[in-house]
Amino acid sequence: MAINFNSLPTEKPAMGTIIPKGNYIATIRKAEMRKPKDESKPEYLNLEMDITDPVSNMSMGKFWAIITESDAPLPRYQLSRFITALHLPITGEFELKDLTKMVVNKQLRVDICPEERKDNQPPQRSVVDINAGQIFYPMEEPTVEAITATAEAAFAAPQAQPQTMSQY
Repeated sequence: MAINFNSLPTEKPAMGTIIPKGNYIATIRKAEMRKPKDESKPEYLNLEMDITDPVSNMSMGKFWAIITESDAPLPRYQLSRFITALHLPITGEFELKDLTKMVVNKQLRVDICPEERKDNQPPQRSVVDINAGQIFYPMEEPTVEAITATAEAAFAAPQAQPQTMSQY
């Protein structure tokens, strides 16, 4: 088979499906510890998830999330939300690698957005949206859509009218 070199892309393609900004159902398919490129940093938890749109129930593709061990507030909050969303019975001290045995095949909801790039190029992948809501949610926790629908239904209901009393 001949290759037409004139038709080869000149820019790096996206590394998979770009999932639009939103809150999705995630099923964790694989959880493993990986070494970072910078070997002075600790291993991180790499999560492979199947993502489903909760409204259409359609698959949005695969998604990878990273949970790191850090003293910084944001990674610690992300880890806290992840543990809380999965209702994991963790107390005291534990190692991140212990989660690899506890999370596979579990479901949670996750905020996802296309990666914002500093070079003004199109996103190459989707990432956990750390700026939205609480990042990770339990499956039974109501979403913004559910809360909005409930509020709209409440305003649509007929309002009680004050009654006036007539004098005889």
